[in-house]
Amino acid sequence: MPTSPSVQNYHIGKGIVSFKETGSATFVDLGNAPSFVYTPNVEKKEHFSSREGIKTKDFTAITQISATIKVTLDEITPENLAMFALGDLASDGTITGLTKAEFTGTLKVIGTNDIGQHVGWTGDISFVPSGDFSFITDSDDFSTLELEAEVQKAVDGSFGIWTVEEPTA
Repeated sequence: MPTSPSVQNYHIGKGIVSFKETGSATFVDLGNAPSFVYTPNVEKKEHFSSREGIKTKDFTAITQISATIKVTLDEITPENLAMFALGDLASDGTITGLTKAEFTGTLKVIGTNDIGQHVGWTGDISFVPSGDFSFITDSDDFSTLELEAEVQKAVDGSFGIWTVEEPTA
């Protein structure tokens, strides 16, 4: 991998997103995903000394860590809609909305970009619907599904495994 500074370290992310529901043996491709965003969340408690005229911060304790993922999908399939609607999917394509308390499994993104390193991520998640689904739009924009996932802490203590690989020629 190139040593910084190098223009070869610039990154225009592209990739393939797939999901394996808890209890399933295989990953399912979620189709075109124009956005996949990982956000770490760190809460802290700050302590200030009152020993002088101006209080000064003398300690910061990390009290909570978590992570979320936001994925935008623009392929409106029964499987993707079922995740968005937290619904059970019947063999005829019917979805019974909000009948599942949670939609858990393993989410994975594999970097496929032409510019920069291929950055991937795999982790256990629980999907939570996010945003709205427009059955009808007043514009010519494509419909999308926005899914938010709560990343679950793994046995090794991580919130997902990141990979950075050189693109193959």
